[in-house]
Amino acid sequence: MATAAVVYRSASGTTRQLAEEIGEHLRTQGIDATVRSVGEADPAALAAADLVLLGCWTSGLFVVAQHPDEPWLAFVRELPSLARSRVGLFTTYKLVTGSMFPKMRAALDTRAPHVDLELKSRGGHLTDAGRQALDRFAGLAPASA
Repeated sequence: MATAAVVYRSASGTTRQLAEEIGEHLRTQGIDATVRSVGEADPAALAAADLVLLGCWTSGLFVVAQHPDEPWLAFVRELPSLARSRVGLFTTYKLVTGSMFPKMRAALDTRAPHVDLELKSRGGHLTDAGRQALDRFAGLAPASA
């Protein structure tokens, strides 16, 4: 059975909601998914997961200077190499994600040679398009689906 680790940092609960919906969707697809906050997750354990999804709320000035917050960045700095895992990122936002994904990828540096998924949600819910993208990411649907 494939395994997935969904790790998030949430300020108001919106990103936690999205993380839980991602984990639940993966479990309904037969993947052993765990969902943990950055404060609960063991960075070293992520290297063993087939799928690693890292999420953070979008911090910034509404439409400029979006960035992950310091607790998320601190967690990422502790990660081992995720070269054997498929890595995806997710974020929640109020107006725009702006530079959020580039800054998340930059924080991962060499720990994740490839980021294969970027999901975003304005309200903290996994959309149908998000489910389809998640299925492709997990290898459950053809790339053209």
